[in-house]
Formats: sequence, structure tokens, C-alpha cells
Amino acid sequence: MRGEEAKLVKVCFLTPEYLPLIGGTGSYVYYLTKSLACFGNRIYIITKNNRERVKHELPNERIKVLQIETLKIPLLGSIFFYMNSSKKLAEISKKFLIDVVHVNLPLVPSFAVPKALDAALVVTVHTTWRGEGEALKYEPFFRLNKNEKIVRSFNSFLRFFELNLLERSDKIIAVSTHTKRELLESYNVSASKVCVIYNGVDAGKFKPANEKDRVKREMGFNSDKVVLYVGRLYSRKGLLTLLRAAPIILQKFRKVKFVISGKSFHGEEEKLKTLASRLGVEKNVLFYGYIPDEKLPKLYQAADIFVLPSIYEGMPFTLLEASASGLPVVATRVGGIPEVVSDGENGFLISPLDIKGLAERILYLLENPSRAHEMGLLGRRIVEEKFSWQRVAERVMEVYNEVSG
Repeated sequence: MRGEEAKLVKVCFLTPEYLPLIGGTGSYVYYLTKSLACFGNRIYIITKNNRERVKHELPNERIKVLQIETLKIPLLGSIFFYMNSSKKLAEISKKFLIDVVHVNLPLVPSFAVPKALDAALVVTVHTTWRGEGEALKYEPFFRLNKNEKIVRSFNSFLRFFELNLLERSDKIIAVSTHTKRELLESYNVSASKVCVIYNGVDAGKFKPANEKDRVKREMGFNSDKVVLYVGRLYSRKGLLTLLRAAPIILQKFRKVKFVISGKSFHGEEEKLKTLASRLGVEKNVLFYGYIPDEKLPKLYQAADIFVLPSIYEGMPFTLLEASASGLPVVATRVGGIPEVVSDGENGFLISPLDIKGLAERILYLLENPSRAHEMGLLGRRIVEEKFSWQRVAERVMEVYNEVSG
């Protein structure tokens, strides 16, 4: 079914993340709702109150954002938000005759969605609490940040609400085939309820640089090669592996900068800086912190290689953005990553925590720039063909039509 032939619907998204974009869920809601609204659907978004949001214009007049006040208290603040979201969702469902409520896991607990709901319920699963918890077992408990300690300590509690929402859903969207398999094997959901719809990427926004040398100079990298990581600074992202691979790389290739960009939680960046200093690579490791979404394309364009050494993933947006930007990728063979990266073709795949393997693959790309360029171009072609937001929105509309009758 093509998007223009689908029945138009009223959809309400419940999400703690939206504008400004700081994570995968926020990006998913922003780009998906933008595409859905372009087809003519009416979109409502219940999200956290954020003063920074006033700087961002809504992408379409058919999108209405309803903000909920929150408390700046870990865990309690989230509970407060979801309880109030439940009330707001019940209110607007009746007022605007919502056809579909769309939420994202693992962030939204079941009590955030009223049980007496006339609308159909669609759930997109990006990762699972089980997978998140398993990935944290590789780190000593004392080294985890506050959020990670909560995930590990209360994992069974979080999974209870997660499973409850999955059971209540009319349809489940898994962002990768791996995610679907994880749901069927670990959560015992019906296969008929689950469909795979990949995340998308804006290939017009994220694209290769016309003059990479000029962009490098503008960003201050000059003749240095740039190995880039973009994403939140979480333990499961495997950044310790990247830092420990850096000395091996620098022994053979001195003119390289390792750029780490992403939001840090509870001192995580300081821990990584301490390790970089202990390894003697602090001058070659640059921490850029959170880069606004509108400035990210230029950072990708200045890079030569993208790395994603994660222990656990679903379908990471940064992987798609880097590929759209024409970068060869070195990533781990986890989650949905192998569904984007073919080993030896548009990048390399390694095992999680493989320091030597990561260093060897990065060195190969640094020492073979022509091959790296070819891999990057192939990655660009793949995302253009398979991961457009229009394609995602059309498939999501098919799900909406199916569950809303």
C-alpha cells in the first residue's frame, strides 16, 4: 500500500524525548511524525516540558505538541511525567477522537497508557530492558552511572511494565530483525503481532562533503584523520574498547584524532577522560559533548571513519547517519547492525570488547583511504535504497490502517 492510498488517521505519540533531539527515540518521533504529517495525518505529541524546545519550529502545522511538567528528580521525575501523561492521553483521546496511540519501548511503562483506551495501541521497540540489563553486566557496578545502576538493579521491575505494554499492544514494530527475534525468544509475544520496520535517515540532510579538506579545516582538524563516535556516553556503547584501542592505532598512525560526541550522564565523560589520560592518549581524544542535530551533518562530513563499538544495540540512528554521510563504518556484530553493515563491503564488523580487532580494522581504513572511500560510497547507496523516512512512514501507515480498521 502506498502512503497516498492509505486512510488518514489521528495519531497520538507519547514520548519523553522530542525536540531538541538528544537520543534515538526523540529522533524517531521527530522524523516519523514529520513524514506522517506530510501525508495528511493529524499528529499529537505528549512530551516533557522543555524550555529549549521554543527554539525549534514544528515541522508541520498538522503536528500539535502537548507538554507535561516534570520534576528534576531521578526516577521519581519520570514516574511523575508518565502518571500525568496517562491523564493527558485519556483526555485528548476523547476530545480529538484519536485512532492510534503510538509509544516507544523501552522508555514508556505500561501505566503511562490508560487501560480504558478507545484507540488502537502501536508499540515500537528500539531495545529491550532485558538487553539493556545484560549489556551492563560487563561493567563493575560501582563504575555505572545512576541511570545504569537503576536499570541493572530494577531490571525485573522494568521488564514487568515492558511486558505488560507488549501484551496490551495491537501491533508491535521491531526496528530490526534481531529485535523481533529477541521479542519472540525472550518475551514470548505472538509472531503475528510483530513486524519489522527499520529506522530511517534523512539522506538530504546527512550527505558526503563536497570538499572534505575544507570542512576539516573549518572544524580545526586540518590534515589529521578523524575517527568519529556519535551517541550517548553509556557503558553499553563500548567506548572503553575504543579508548583502549587508541594506543595501538597511534603506535602506527600518529596523525589521527578520536572524536567522541554525545550527551554525558552523571560524570561519564570525566571517567572516559581519566582513562584516556591513564592510557596516554588524551591529546588525541577530543570530547565534543552534545552537538545539536542541525550541526551534526558537518561533524560527520569532517570525519574519515565512523566507529560504533557497542555491546548492545537495536537499529542505531548514528550508524545510518554516518553511512548516509559516506563514511566507512567499524562496528560490532550486535543487534541490527549486521542488517546495515556487510563485513568487508561498506564497513567492518567485530565482536564486542575486541580491542585488537577494532584497532586493526581502523588501521586498515586509515592506511587504505581509497578502499575506505569505496566502502563509504556503498554505505551511502544502501541507506538511500533501504532507509528513507518516506518508506518508513508508508509502512507505519499500513500498520495504522490495519489496527484502526
